[in-house]
Amino acid sequence: MSADDAVAVRTLLIAGMPLLAASAPDTGRGPALVEALRTAGVQDIAGFLGRELPRGARVGFQIDPRELRLVDEREDALLRAPRDGVDDDWVTAALRLKGTMLVVLRGGHPDPELDARGLAGTIEARARAGEALGAVVGVAEERLSLPLMF
Repeated sequence: MSADDAVAVRTLLIAGMPLLAASAPDTGRGPALVEALRTAGVQDIAGFLGRELPRGARVGFQIDPRELRLVDEREDALLRAPRDGVDDDWVTAALRLKGTMLVVLRGGHPDPELDARGLAGTIEARARAGEALGAVVGVAEERLSLPLMF
């Protein structure tokens, strides 16, 4: 995978609510990810600030000790991120609420140094430009278990 093929992921809390913001490039695997998300019901959004994201998308996040995965209804992974790169406060809030806001920006990646307010403003601008998809999606924790023996 080349650098221009990578999907950038950022997890943070906005007003106490978990948000996972991803940006998918217009090259490489980015268009396929956007199409898979649309097929699963993640909708284009016309704005972000002061709006509720759509519900009903058929994707959700699974968290285990190694990674965070966005999976479709067949549990095929659409996106993966190393667990150690995911903000612990985001995980706590997302698991408590059993969900998160998901926003995917098409095109270039936002500046990784943006604070929460700056990122929200960037999402708003990109949504108004027709370059964003979003949804409220579920979050579940996968716990490793040992097989039962009788």
